[in-house]
Amino acid sequence: MQEKILTPKYAKNRKPVKVRKPSKPIDGINHRLLREQAEAEVQAEAQAVEAVDTAPEDDASPTREELEAKAKELGIRFDGRTGDKKLGQLIQDRLSENTGE
Repeated sequence: MQEKILTPKYAKNRKPVKVRKPSKPIDGINHRLLREQAEAEVQAEAQAVEAVDTAPEDDASPTREELEAKAKELGIRFDGRTGDKKLGQLIQDRLSENTGE
């Protein structure tokens, strides 16, 4: 005998779930959404200003793209499983071999 497949709204041993609809304002404009959009724009502008103000530090660790470019330049073989730390170590080893340190 086949079991009835019930949707989550009418699942076995559960009460039906009422889905709330957004309220319709009298003037036709949802002011809450407008306010949330305005706040999101203000936050985005503040983040953009912070991003412009903060210059990248020279002592920051190199990005994956920089490591990959340097490894290709030095002829080091690597793949996607090679971690950033290991790739950085391989580059350091290759550079120390070339300088004779």
